[in-house]
Formats: sequence, C-alpha cells, structure tokens
Amino acid sequence: MHGISQSAVWIKEPSADAGVVIVTSAALPKYMIDKLHVTIDDWDQVAYLAVKQSEVLLVDWLRVGSSPEPSAGGDACYASKLLRCVPHGSFLLEVGTVPGLTWLGSVCGHPLRVLELGTIASSTAAMDRQVEEVLSATRSLAKSVLQARGVI
Repeated sequence: MHGISQSAVWIKEPSADAGVVIVTSAALPKYMIDKLHVTIDDWDQVAYLAVKQSEVLLVDWLRVGSSPEPSAGGDACYASKLLRCVPHGSFLLEVGTVPGLTWLGSVCGHPLRVLELGTIASSTAAMDRQVEEVLSATRSLAKSVLQARGVI
C-alpha cells in the first residue's frame, strides 16, 4: 500500500494500462478490502484507492482550487497528486453505502460511476455477494475502456 497523504492510500496502484480505479472508504470491512485486493491483484486494468479522510481531501482540493495563485505543481492538492498517475479516460468507480466522493471525478477530469452497496453485509457470504457486485461493475467498465482504446 502506498499513500501520498494520510487521507487516502493506494491498495493497488494504477498501471499505465489502468482503465478502472475502484474507490472505497477505508472504513469498508477489512474482509471486503482484502477480497477485492486479492481478486484484482493480477488485473493490470484495475487499481484500488481507499479513502480514509474524504473531508480532508475535499477541503484541500477546494483550498488549492480557490487560491488566486495558479498552482505550479508543488502546491497541488493531495487528490490531484493521487490521481495524476491514473491514465486519462480511466473510470473512477466509487463504491460504498452513500456516494460522498463524486467530486473526485472533477479533480483530473476522470469519468466517475457510483455503485451503492446499501448496508454493508455482516456475514462473509453476503459480503462475498457485495464484492461480486463491485467486480461485475469493474469488469463492465474495464471492457468499455478496452473497447474505446481499440484493444478488444
């Protein structure tokens, strides 16, 4: 795991081929985070970002964006530092119980989709079903990115 700030951490960093970045709250059950990570580990088209402090990231992004001085790169907000390694045109897939990170798509201009899971399951079997929902949405988005890039 690699984080640029204490507000978010890459569970799996994006490769140059990344077409989808799964974005979840770090408060998601560890079982689900680990299950997603293991499943996508060898999938070059998918990265995984866990956000620990969404409000801190948002306030930082708004602060830098509202500054009268144009950013020279060194003053870039944490969110743009995290997302600048994600290829343009890659989807951000926000996964959670309530959308709260939709603004991330505006940081670097990535298209964003939301997958609301509802209440997080309490049993591992039910969590497995929710993980499969995430993976199904990820597969669909990855396929559309690959088609747009003329790979398939």
